[in-house]
Amino acid sequence: MFSSIGTNNQEESTAVEESTNSFQDMQADLTREQWEDYKNRYIPIQNNLIALSQNDTLLHEQLERNDVNINNSYRLSDLNNSVKRGRFGLDTSKTEQGSTNSNLSKSLATASLNNETRQANEDLQTKIITGQGGSSVT
Repeated sequence: MFSSIGTNNQEESTAVEESTNSFQDMQADLTREQWEDYKNRYIPIQNNLIALSQNDTLLHEQLERNDVNINNSYRLSDLNNSVKRGRFGLDTSKTEQGSTNSNLSKSLATASLNNETRQANEDLQTKIITGQGGSSVT
C-alpha cells in the first residue's frame, strides 16, 4: 500500500520536472528571440542616435537653412515694402539709412537664430545621451 504511494509521488515529481524543463526551455527561447529582435531593430537606431549626439551634422545643416530662410524673409520683406511704396507713387529704392538699418536687423536676426539653433542642438544631444525622448514641454 505504501509502495504505490511512493511510486505516484515519483511519477508526479518526474512530470513536474519535465514541465519545469519545458517551461524553462520556452523562457530561454523567448529570451533569445527578444534579444535577436532587439539587436536587429533597436541597436541600429541606437547607434544612429549616438552618432548624431557626437557630431555636429544636424547643427551645420540647420545653420545653412537658417541663412537661406533669413535671406528669403528679408528679400520678401523688401519686395513687399517696395510694392507698397509703389502703390502710393513713392520712390521704391531704399535710402542708405534704411539699407543700413535693414542690414543691422538682418545681422541681429541671424545671430539670434543661430544662437538659438546651437542651444537647441546642444539640448537635443544631451537628451539623446541621457535617453530622454519626446519634445520638451514649456
